[in-house]
Amino acid sequence: MAMMERKGKPLALVTGATGFIGSHLAENLLEKGYRVRALVRTTSDLKWLKGLELDLAYGSFDDQASLADAVKDVDCIFHIAAAKSGSRRKLFQDNVAATESLARAAIGSAPGLKRLVFLSSQAAAGPAECMGAPKCESDQCRPISDYGRSKLEAELQMNKLGDKLPLTIIRPPTVYGPRDSDVYLYFKWINRGLALLPGFKKRYIHLIYVKDLTQGMIAAAESEASAGRTYFLSDPEDYSWQEISSAIARSLGKKPLALHLPLELARFSAVLAEAGAWAVRKESIFNRQKVREMSQSFWTCSPERAKHDFGFTCRYALDKGMEETSRWYRGNGWLK
Repeated sequence: MAMMERKGKPLALVTGATGFIGSHLAENLLEKGYRVRALVRTTSDLKWLKGLELDLAYGSFDDQASLADAVKDVDCIFHIAAAKSGSRRKLFQDNVAATESLARAAIGSAPGLKRLVFLSSQAAAGPAECMGAPKCESDQCRPISDYGRSKLEAELQMNKLGDKLPLTIIRPPTVYGPRDSDVYLYFKWINRGLALLPGFKKRYIHLIYVKDLTQGMIAAAESEASAGRTYFLSDPEDYSWQEISSAIARSLGKKPLALHLPLELARFSAVLAEAGAWAVRKESIFNRQKVREMSQSFWTCSPERAKHDFGFTCRYALDKGMEETSRWYRGNGWLK
């Protein structure tokens, strides 16, 4: 990861490059001929960046001088870094204040910036109201969690700078693939022979495989039509939790027992988890807000605007994506 000598190729800054989505994006950008600079902390775990020919810019969102250095001479910025859990204060600090700090640095120190792609979330928009009407960009946003509210507030603050920044906002639904530790929990349970399903009625969601997401983000950055716009990027098909569990089971060669988890029991478990976390002065990853998100019937969204504006399509159908993810988990010792 030494300093690179290649000139004449566009330079992209990636925040959150050490994480699940960010590391895949860094790889994808390098494959497409970009030079890549990753904003990292001195304490960051660089294991997913090992072997990649990129530059490391050491800094943090509360150090404006380091941000100014990180954005210097970049052609585009992909802002992936975010907090997914924690107190409301932490979420707004990490997802709103940090995003504003990066935007200020870009305005002041990156005069040649062609695009800033901000990775938001479907959580900022909230769930859809019914099966036949997936959430689209023109719908009113109704986030139901502090995470979603923090992402929406970050979007609003970024849009206020729209006359100073060439901004594109991306809202993915649930993202899965190699290195992910969230959907991995479902793989883990199904590998043990148990498919946990929320509640007793079918609930539907949209998903996106991580490589489809990163390809879409780069396509959005390169498109003139996407400047100043917001997009949902997702697999066009909606899936029930039963269908997702079956696809994971097929990828693992398992026939798990389906167990419907009553939402009342999930809420009670969340209360206990919160109480236990409070007792040891830590934040609970599993909490009542997570259960509320899990209990929604339609976490669905439409990728039609992205398809129209810059030809976005998904190359990974559910089975193909799950098979590749399962193969990675097994190959890297995450599943036995």
